[in-house]
Amino acid sequence: MSWYTPLVAADRLITGKVTDESANGLPGVSIVVKGTQRGTVTDADGQYRLSVPDAGQVVLAYSFVGYQPVDITLTGQTVLNVTLKPDEHSLEEVVVVGYGTQKKKDLTGALSTIESKDIGGRQTVQVSEALQGSIAGVSVTRSSGAPGGGSSILIRGITTLGTNSPLIILDGVPVSSIDNVNPNDVETITVLKDAASAAIYGSRGAAGVVLITTKRAKEGNSSFEYNAEYGVQKATALPAYVNAPAYMRLFNEQATNDGSATGPYAQDYIDNFAKYNRESPDKFPFANTDWQKAVMTKTYAPRVRHDLVFTMGTGKIKTKASLGYTKQDAFYTNYSYERYLFRVNNDLQINDKLAVNLDVAYKRTGTLSPVTNPVYEARVMPPIYDDVYTDGRYALGKDGRNPLAQLNEGGTNRGTYNQFMSRLSFTVKPVDGLTLTALLSPTIDLDKTKGFSKRITFTNPDGSISSFSNQARTTLTEGRNEGLMLTGQLLANYARTFGGTHSLDLLAGYEEIYNKTESLSASRSGFALTNFPYLNAGSIELRDNAGSASEVGLQSVFGRLKYDYKSKYYIQGNLRYDQSSRFSSQYRGALFPSVSAGWALTEESFMRGINWLSFLKIRGSYGMVGNERIGNYPYQATISFSNALFYQNGVVVPLNGGAQADYAVQNISWETTRTLDAGFDASFFKNRLNLTADYYRKRTYDILLALDIPLYLGYDRPQQNAGILDVNGWELESSWRDRIGKVNYSVAVNLSDAKSTIVDLKGTQVLGSQSTFKGSEFNEWFGYRSAGLYQTTDDANNSPRLNSNVTAGDVRYLDLNKDGKITPDDKVLLGGSLPRYLYGSTLRFDYNGFDLGIVMQGVGKKLSRMPDDIARPFAEAFGNVPQDMAGKFWSKTNTAGQNAAARYPRLSTRSLSANYEMSDFWLVNGAYFRVKNITLGYTLKNNLLKKAGLQSTRIYVAANDVLAVHHFPGYWDPEVGGSSYPIVTTLMAGATLKF
Repeated sequence: MSWYTPLVAADRLITGKVTDESANGLPGVSIVVKGTQRGTVTDADGQYRLSVPDAGQVVLAYSFVGYQPVDITLTGQTVLNVTLKPDEHSLEEVVVVGYGTQKKKDLTGALSTIESKDIGGRQTVQVSEALQGSIAGVSVTRSSGAPGGGSSILIRGITTLGTNSPLIILDGVPVSSIDNVNPNDVETITVLKDAASAAIYGSRGAAGVVLITTKRAKEGNSSFEYNAEYGVQKATALPAYVNAPAYMRLFNEQATNDGSATGPYAQDYIDNFAKYNRESPDKFPFANTDWQKAVMTKTYAPRVRHDLVFTMGTGKIKTKASLGYTKQDAFYTNYSYERYLFRVNNDLQINDKLAVNLDVAYKRTGTLSPVTNPVYEARVMPPIYDDVYTDGRYALGKDGRNPLAQLNEGGTNRGTYNQFMSRLSFTVKPVDGLTLTALLSPTIDLDKTKGFSKRITFTNPDGSISSFSNQARTTLTEGRNEGLMLTGQLLANYARTFGGTHSLDLLAGYEEIYNKTESLSASRSGFALTNFPYLNAGSIELRDNAGSASEVGLQSVFGRLKYDYKSKYYIQGNLRYDQSSRFSSQYRGALFPSVSAGWALTEESFMRGINWLSFLKIRGSYGMVGNERIGNYPYQATISFSNALFYQNGVVVPLNGGAQADYAVQNISWETTRTLDAGFDASFFKNRLNLTADYYRKRTYDILLALDIPLYLGYDRPQQNAGILDVNGWELESSWRDRIGKVNYSVAVNLSDAKSTIVDLKGTQVLGSQSTFKGSEFNEWFGYRSAGLYQTTDDANNSPRLNSNVTAGDVRYLDLNKDGKITPDDKVLLGGSLPRYLYGSTLRFDYNGFDLGIVMQGVGKKLSRMPDDIARPFAEAFGNVPQDMAGKFWSKTNTAGQNAAARYPRLSTRSLSANYEMSDFWLVNGAYFRVKNITLGYTLKNNLLKKAGLQSTRIYVAANDVLAVHHFPGYWDPEVGGSSYPIVTTLMAGATLKF
């Protein structure tokens, strides 16, 4: 107690009240003695009591969500009342727009922005996957979780019948893929969704624009970071298949259903299979191979990531450099993805008038994959075929088709992809308000591919050489691709406020983009050495080569005018004129205008007294954007070369000849999309609640269609501007952030929908299981309406049916046109195949160094067709049978009640085409809910770390794709494609050391 008493005496009590601008007490305000863990929070009336040290300088930090933080140095007082001002930062925040930036509160177009914590914090390898569920109106889909796999992005649904991927701009420069950048290097991603915001990109903006800004050093910010992460991936779901005796029994049932007296497999084989398998496992058909397990030898596939980040911001030089390494392995051998990403961003302030940005980036990606798809091969191959003999030799499989041997010995595809990118910009501010910028950015791609498909020699069970093989000969195909893209920009921006009420912002720009690619390929077969994958080892009699090149250019001038009066009334206009070398000279230019306006109601005097409403702005826009991705020079009459046979001097001689195959249409031009958008932005309760909503309608004109021409002309149908497509949709984004005691938390939710409708295709149709024609949605399901299964032969014989083979146990289709038979005329639209009602949510919590993030995502409405992997037995006439289907077929051995409840038609080859016609019988509710990411971290900052030279240390554990709720069978993932590498759950642990 002798040392404790003076310690207590060294404290003094501070009391007071924290209020807002209206003198109302603020509950839950955090008050902390800076540099210590000592603190408290205000009560319901805003009152607080806090013991502070009586010696030395004491600084109290007051913070509350929605208000500006305040630091106050004590000067001996014991009562301290504090007033906090509302934090308008969220509205004053600057966001990236086309060729510039704007304050969030000044926006009149429809755009959304997410920050680095929502990108790098998702712990994904690719940036595209981090967007899934993050932004309203942005659909991100994937079909597999393969190493290095990316995702496809749609903004506000379908825009055209061709390419619908958005334009990607990285630090002001167009790039080929959003996945060209390290997720941890991204500062912000802004998505331009309506024509008013995207029209500044003219002919390239129809499908939306994604603007990526990378991180840069800031003044006084010097640090070195090392991030390390290790993770393991496990399949979210895998199908299982029946064992050998069950397969033989079901195959026999199929044979007898089709009229055979017995099946090919003796009943003795089935009844005594265990004995035969034990005595003669190498003798057909007594193997019992789990092919999926044999091929996928790893239950967990590793994933490794390392990042080095150097930052220095001192004086007139600011540099941020990063080096990232990522490697992903697969569940089976000969499949991996390896990537190196290097980036240096330099900001140089030459003098008060001149600044220079010099950025350099390099990406190197290495891919390795087997020449065959082992997922499909392992699922189609029945268990009765052996993988390896008992002595370890590769077995024949089915006539030399052995998935395990093909995977391990059948060869690989290797790819090495190098991209060099640099960006040099000069910014001059000659007079107040005027900024001049010149930019030059070259991007060089150097890619190399090597596919070595090897012939495997098999042996019979007795050791003799077999006549079966996986392929006739070993083949090597190599490719080299080289690309150059040059982007040049000249920008002039003038921003000025007049009289304190009139704000004017003018932008004028000129841009040129040049793109050239060349490709070269060569191949040889007949390799005597199957472990030497080089062309000169192949036969000179069996060789081939090919090469091609393309060159396109885009030249543009553009401008933007933005005006607001008292930050109350806003109007903005954009105009861009593009000329593309893809079109004939007289049809090469096009003009793309847009206009938008906004009204900030909360700036009106009659709205000032509404305390719960922080901000409200209504806005509307109309504009035109284009699509130039319609191929290179479609207006040109090109000559196609091929070999033709000529009879010369009594001998047939092959000679190379050329002919015009396509009819050229000179006036082919842009596809144009016009968009009308109305929305509002609102903030409530001191900016704690934020809400954005939009409704839009867009129509695309002049879509390219292959229209009919007279057959006597002798040409293929040419592409012409003719089609019209509509999309209607809406979006809603909402977020809430607040504090409870010492816990900071935020919740963000987004919901959106987009529906496409084909207005006119000039009589053309795209027919199939997914069809597109006038009145349909894009790729809408098209087929028969079903009414269960026929239960008796008489019922089938006395009903309209596809053919005479249809009988009891087959699918019953409805005769919709009432002509007494089932024909293609009875096919109808069955529903859209595209996802609808997309939603996502992000929850974040921070407490005393701990942080927790949870991301959820889903689709509210979708029709999906059950893929053949889980719905079609005996694929390729011999294939496997999914275990979940066993016992659920209509069968002659079932009771009437069992057949009435049967989920699948009878096993039959003769009725296969009829039963598996496209119909709603095979459609499933594809809606799903998924927990995308859970991350729990802890950041440690203390004096001990500082003595060791560390600013902070953060450790975390995370999981991606943790849980999915859906309507598919439990062994299937709602996002995976047929025969695709499975979607994976990833469990990770990592650490970040900041020096």
